[in-house]
Amino acid sequence: MSLRIKTTQKTGLTRQIALLAGPLVLQNLSQTLLGVVDTYFVSRVSTEALAAVGLSSVLFFAILMLFRSTANSTVVFVGRAHGAGAPLRIGAAIWRSLNMVVWLSLLVFALPSLFGGLMSLAAPGDSPAVRTLGTTYLRIRAFEIPMVMFSAVVWGFLVGRGNSRTPMILAWVTVLTNIFLDWVLVLGNLGFPALGVMGAAYATLISNTVNALLSATILWSAPSRRTFDTGRARLASWAELKAVLRVGLPMGAGDFIEIASFSAFFALLARLGTDILAANQIALQYLSVSFTFGIAVSMATSSLVAQNLGAKQPQAAEQVTYRAVGLAMLGMGLIGLSYLIAPARLMGIFSQEESVIGAGVFVLRLIAFYQVFDAMGIVLAGALNGAGDTTFTMLARSLMAWGLFIPLVWLLIYRFDQGLGGAWAGALVYLGGLAFIYFLRFRSGRWKRIELA
Repeated sequence: MSLRIKTTQKTGLTRQIALLAGPLVLQNLSQTLLGVVDTYFVSRVSTEALAAVGLSSVLFFAILMLFRSTANSTVVFVGRAHGAGAPLRIGAAIWRSLNMVVWLSLLVFALPSLFGGLMSLAAPGDSPAVRTLGTTYLRIRAFEIPMVMFSAVVWGFLVGRGNSRTPMILAWVTVLTNIFLDWVLVLGNLGFPALGVMGAAYATLISNTVNALLSATILWSAPSRRTFDTGRARLASWAELKAVLRVGLPMGAGDFIEIASFSAFFALLARLGTDILAANQIALQYLSVSFTFGIAVSMATSSLVAQNLGAKQPQAAEQVTYRAVGLAMLGMGLIGLSYLIAPARLMGIFSQEESVIGAGVFVLRLIAFYQVFDAMGIVLAGALNGAGDTTFTMLARSLMAWGLFIPLVWLLIYRFDQGLGGAWAGALVYLGGLAFIYFLRFRSGRWKRIELA
């Protein structure tokens, strides 16, 4: 069966991108809120509980992204099949990805030991309670990773066909479930014991399990089985698994590498003093707002590029990307404008310390300019990934992050004594350089000729 999808004309591209990206913004905000909810409830337990969840959440997020982004690569295969008007290929792509999820899930059994070692290294030596609580939290949450990967495959099944509203609804159901379960399990309500940190971990595990169950209902509903043949289980061959991993693993590894590099960046900043660290943390909360917008546009771009390539319309894929870059730069630039207009007022919401506000104002002003380069890089990476050029984006991130970014920041801080300004200048060089590399790769057009198995 083949019914090629007619793509939107050039005049409707911006609207098409915005309609797909809008719900993804709300979905990404909900995922950020999951961490905020856990933090809020455990803050009412003890300082040690708050510190344990805060530290372990950072470690868990990096590992989670390695797995989740790998599973998210389903959007590339589904988008190609949808663009080609081949619904039965969508069902085959889904089952190849589910086979990959099963094999990757076996690694989860090794994670508890890994998390124990990471907490021993990361937790303060004089805080054994933080180390113990954090290890417990991580070991429980490790078992949500297969659920998250399954949900990510269904996310690709939906977004790859242009449906971003359903994933948004699923994400917010997860958040609301987590809020309720945190209230019940962390604090001990409705007759349940107060489990503290363990309760927060179980609440998030159960919430993501609910998401996975609802996702399964969608994937194996009668319309999906009938139209896309999702109900017929298939055992993927090694060649098929390699084809999926060739696209997916670099996506996951690339996200993991970038998160790890920024973790190292923040660790270097931490040595500059408590006030600077506090100012940086506050500024990052504002940065996450514009970053969420950029990531949503990037996700939409990945889907639309894959669809257009599947429809054998590479020029349309190129036009989509340029429109998306413009939309992301405009949106993130407008958000960044507020950092220039009222930086002191924004910092004052979180702190009354003059030294913290002064350092934060400086960071916010730098971030306002940083937005433009970040927007371009985020969207171009999404476009290249949507085309299946994931190995290139991973290698570019790796070389720029650990070959340029972190060494440059270290030199500017500790050899040239440039402090906070030097550190963020290094970040600006990294993001600007990465965006330029992506631009050159995109302009080369090599991504248009990538064939997926």
